[in-house]
Amino acid sequence: MSLQAKNFYKIWPSITLIIGLLLSALSGWFTYQHYVEKENLRFNLKSEEIALLVRARMTAYEQVLKSGVALFKASDNVYRNEWAIFVKEHKLNENFKGIQGFGYSEVVYPQNRQEHEERIRKEGFTDFKIHPKGERKLYTSIIYLEPFDKRNIKAFGYDMFSEQVRRVAMTKAMQTGEATLSGKITLVQESNTDIQAGFLMYLPVYKKGFKLDTPKNRALAIQGFVYAPFRANDLMNGILGTMFTNIDFEIYDENSISKKNILYTSRINDNNKPILYKKMNVTMNGRTWPLIFKTHNISESENIYIMFLIPGLFLVLTFLLYFLLISLIKTEENAVLIAKKATKELKNSEERLRYALDGAGDGLWDWNLVTNEVFFSKRWKEMLGFAENELDSTLDEWNNRIHPEDLEQVYADRKAHIEGKSDTYINEHRVKCKDGSYEWMLDRGIIVSRNAEGRPLRMVGSHSDISKRKQSELKIAEYLQIIDKNVISATTDLSGKILQVSQAFCNISGYSKNELLGKNHNIVRHKDMPDAIFKELWETIQNDNVWEGEIKNRHKDGSAYWVDATISPVKNEKGETISYAAIRHDITDKKRIEELSVTDRLTQLYNRVKLDDLFTMQLASAGRYKTNFSVIIIDIDHFKSINDTWGHQAGDDVLKEFATIIKNNIRETDFAGRWGGEEFLILASETDLKGAIKLSEKLRNVISLFKFSFAGDKTASFGVSSYHAGDDEKTMIKRADDALYRAKENGRNRVEAEEYN
Repeated sequence: MSLQAKNFYKIWPSITLIIGLLLSALSGWFTYQHYVEKENLRFNLKSEEIALLVRARMTAYEQVLKSGVALFKASDNVYRNEWAIFVKEHKLNENFKGIQGFGYSEVVYPQNRQEHEERIRKEGFTDFKIHPKGERKLYTSIIYLEPFDKRNIKAFGYDMFSEQVRRVAMTKAMQTGEATLSGKITLVQESNTDIQAGFLMYLPVYKKGFKLDTPKNRALAIQGFVYAPFRANDLMNGILGTMFTNIDFEIYDENSISKKNILYTSRINDNNKPILYKKMNVTMNGRTWPLIFKTHNISESENIYIMFLIPGLFLVLTFLLYFLLISLIKTEENAVLIAKKATKELKNSEERLRYALDGAGDGLWDWNLVTNEVFFSKRWKEMLGFAENELDSTLDEWNNRIHPEDLEQVYADRKAHIEGKSDTYINEHRVKCKDGSYEWMLDRGIIVSRNAEGRPLRMVGSHSDISKRKQSELKIAEYLQIIDKNVISATTDLSGKILQVSQAFCNISGYSKNELLGKNHNIVRHKDMPDAIFKELWETIQNDNVWEGEIKNRHKDGSAYWVDATISPVKNEKGETISYAAIRHDITDKKRIEELSVTDRLTQLYNRVKLDDLFTMQLASAGRYKTNFSVIIIDIDHFKSINDTWGHQAGDDVLKEFATIIKNNIRETDFAGRWGGEEFLILASETDLKGAIKLSEKLRNVISLFKFSFAGDKTASFGVSSYHAGDDEKTMIKRADDALYRAKENGRNRVEAEEYN
């Protein structure tokens, strides 16, 4: 070897040292960039998760408001105690944390203001007045607000329409019929301490029987607003709790990012300049909230050591090579052996280093498939609570730490990769920590070495702690379970075949999900429901409109239950209707109360009030669908003589028996009731004059053959009229009454029909 070659050979250690230092610096820089990129990804994912939680919670609150509107639709009058019970049943503190209250504000016009205030005072609130003072074109008086506690009572009687921000949101809700959020306000309920920014959500309640097809008609039909006030800090704490302590989170009203418009801030690191920053707009319920996310210090992350580990490894390797070359120069005899050993260690270290870069700071493992020895990195052990010198480096130790319920799937996924059935090994499972608890890990690995026959020799992988993500998934699943348990919902295809049902639907219908899925919705249809109702329903939703109404359904055991239903078309990304979604509210108890209020006590038939309502419905149906409809008035002949001869108790018995005869001899689609005294009325749906006369003759014959208590034989006279275009209740009853008069004049115990020109 020449002198020049020897001198060049001697400077190799210095060159190696310089190159190593450069590589160490470069690896540190690249590792830091990779780490920042990963932290930025985590930051973005957490930001998206926060936005998702906010959207999900506000959607849940919208459903609460809709159930309140449904209560008003289902009842002629919602009284204060009913509202209190209704809100209590929702268990706001348990299921809807962060909501300040659940209330109803009634629309009052100036000419009705005094009457409104007197009505509330009669309920025991002797000092009640609409406030603030002043003459306005329209008042919206808060009359119900639960819980009716010390804070919420301050809003009692408050006219929200008097304040501009609230008025804008209420006007929008009134004109669109949709749930609407207000801008930033200070709630009337606020005290002098802990004042928070607030906002409100409104949903309009319209008067029954009014057209709601245009904003103008909806404004004319407005009755009041179901609404919920929110204190922004309490709401966000209720949604997020302590889930995202490393992220500053701010919400602003509309698109103005200013101190004036801030709704909420977590106020974690106000004095530090943020390292990561993100802005996102969330639009819901007619309002856009800019969301600002910041994080101030990524160096506190548990994985920051990687930024020092990788350059350190390069430095160690550099000095190893440096001293190795020095040793080679000094001991030429051992040069080949030392070079082979260093090369082998360098190869193993480079492979671990490469995967450390890929794993970006997670726990590392290195499995020798021949000896079943497993190398666990320091970080891998720390994640489970162990020190670096703890845990055996064996496959059994590794497998024994996997949760028993997850072990079978882990084996299957490992085997699939080892046999070449998958490109990489990926599995999520629970791993037992030193203290006996379990943490969720994302386990990833890849075969890095095979022998000449292709048999795998070595597999390298990492563990990533995903426990927080799993907790978030469980919370979302819990929210979905609450909805599934409490909201009566179903999805059907375009022909009415059931695709999905909630557990609440199963509970109220008596059917299991397996019994309902794939079946037509007619499985719960009750025979009492007229075909015209379902005809109108299908026409509405097939025209891309929302149908709302009360439906009587049939339980699996044959009993009946009532729901207030809202059915909406569901569209795909192309705007095509692909299914129908239905939300229902159980109103069975309300309908039972209504039944008691519309039933004649003596005969158990409908009373005059209910007959008037049914008469109106039948007239509307006949006019719209051009169907037949007839009425029959029945009068018991010489009824006064029964009371005069045997007393009023005997007369009551005859009325009861008479009602039973009618009930047992009419169709299920007909309606019968006591019109007054000894007169009865039958509303014969989808029946022309000829059919009504035939029914009347049938009843007349049954009555004449029946043996009544005390009275023995009795007869009745009948007057019949049928629907003609332009008819109302008075004109039809007048013709039937005239016919009844002729039946009496012509000798009683006979049927007379209308004379119509």
